[in-house]
Amino acid sequence: MSEVYLIIYSMEDLCLAPIETIITLFTIKYCKSSISIKLILSKQDLTEQAYAIDLTNFVYDVINGSEVPSYASTCELPNVAVNKDSCMAGLCTVLRHIVKSTNLLHCNNLLGFKGSCLMACSEVSVWTRFCEVDLILTLKSLNTKDLERSELPVSLARFEYHMSQPVRLHNLYKYTMCKKFAALDIIGRDKVGLPEHTFAENTYITLSDIIIFVCMHILLNTFSSQVSELVPLTAKWYDRMLADQFIVQCLSCLPLLKTHNLDALRYTLPSVVKESLYKSNPKRYKPRNRIYTRQEDVERSLQLIESMKISMRLEAEPFGAEIHLNWTDIPFDVTPEGGSLPLARLWRKREQLQNLCKPVLKLAKPGDTIVDFCSGSGHLGILIAYLMPRCTVILLENKEESLNRAKQRVQKLRLTNVQFCQCNLNYFKGDFDIGTSLHACGLATDLVIQRCIQKNAIFVSCPCCYGSLQDCHQLTYPRSETFKERVSNKEYSYLSHAADQTHDKLNIKTEQGYKCMTIIDTDRKLFAEQFGYKVYLAKLIPETCTPKNHLLVGIPKSKLKYEGSCDD
Repeated sequence: MSEVYLIIYSMEDLCLAPIETIITLFTIKYCKSSISIKLILSKQDLTEQAYAIDLTNFVYDVINGSEVPSYASTCELPNVAVNKDSCMAGLCTVLRHIVKSTNLLHCNNLLGFKGSCLMACSEVSVWTRFCEVDLILTLKSLNTKDLERSELPVSLARFEYHMSQPVRLHNLYKYTMCKKFAALDIIGRDKVGLPEHTFAENTYITLSDIIIFVCMHILLNTFSSQVSELVPLTAKWYDRMLADQFIVQCLSCLPLLKTHNLDALRYTLPSVVKESLYKSNPKRYKPRNRIYTRQEDVERSLQLIESMKISMRLEAEPFGAEIHLNWTDIPFDVTPEGGSLPLARLWRKREQLQNLCKPVLKLAKPGDTIVDFCSGSGHLGILIAYLMPRCTVILLENKEESLNRAKQRVQKLRLTNVQFCQCNLNYFKGDFDIGTSLHACGLATDLVIQRCIQKNAIFVSCPCCYGSLQDCHQLTYPRSETFKERVSNKEYSYLSHAADQTHDKLNIKTEQGYKCMTIIDTDRKLFAEQFGYKVYLAKLIPETCTPKNHLLVGIPKSKLKYEGSCDD
């Protein structure tokens, strides 16, 4: 049976806990989940708000941090340990697992259309970021001084505007034309006949509502009663949630809030960008103006880079090219064919894998831990695990289906040196020696490099999707100080979008696209060098194995002496 690990700060008359723990316990209660609860007694960060809750309705074990099993300690809390080889982390991922493990009728729709509710990671989904990051940070930072200010939290204003927009419905035309739609008990419709929001994400309660309800319960009951007048749609949604009998049954799990005499204060709602939380990141440019590949803009940015006189040299061949890898010695189930890859992609995938596997073979030592970030169904990680049985390989992937396919392959191969983490890569906190990523999309490559630098680990990365690079709560662009001094975020966007125009040799944009790719990856190289890394940048062999054919290998100078092979 799965075990959920949660942080608590005290076990006196009432338990003091962070907001993530409270939301998780509320969801467990709502789903009547039988998951085993492990409460980890931790030291409170006094800069973050904690809340008192009653645990009498739960069965749980209290443990100290030193008693947490290694497989559960590699990821941020809350997390779920499925078994000694598999862990999942991140608030939304943990809650989705709890929902999926119940068979109760009232929980059937919690994961929404095709079970996709809060599946996308917070780095690319504004909606997930609101539920998992922004709203949580609001509750963590809430203090007495905030209550005495006249302006309400920004998250309240953002949700209020979100609730004023039409609800998002999949297959909208088909849905609105059917008789069932006309018979739905929808509270109201907008000017073009689309349904208004009944709940946060749909016309029924989803997991998003559960998270938001716990947070809004605290906010609406902490501030004075006049707040409801400023956020009428939020207040209406909150009352609608309270009308659900299963929500009412869980109210005892919510924090016991202190009363504050705030009636004399006159609150105001902060001004926010008037965009639905479904839309793309509001900090980015407006869709109509989001044309990054106008030739004059790209050329102007290229001229700027040229004036900086930065060396853009690529190595003659990728790091580790001299290592021999014989595919005839590798079992079928370790190869891309064994991973059920389509025939048209097999040989190119083999070439990609061997380009990334060779540096690892050259640099790894027996006993090393190697993390395959954004591992998908495990093509690269499984190959490394087979070739290096004395190393531990962790497959890290946020898509459950992909990771399940990898688990099936590992089980079939009877590999005993593979572990699994289902989470966004920023939730992985374990120590490791080498981090790899093959075509980690957009900013995921930079998150991998950043995490490797934080752990003083070697990185072996083949980037992808340059055009989707954008600032997030984890990082900003450009990456290196050299580029930041001269290149603006907008000029960088022209270059990154042009870098995706690597179509074919006959296309007029291809040469320019590869030039822009080199610029972006040189920025990544310079960023790592700021932290004492020796970085090798080259093209894969053969170059035709993928249009996104750059390989970045970064080695901390303290580990340069280990440029030998791993003796298995």
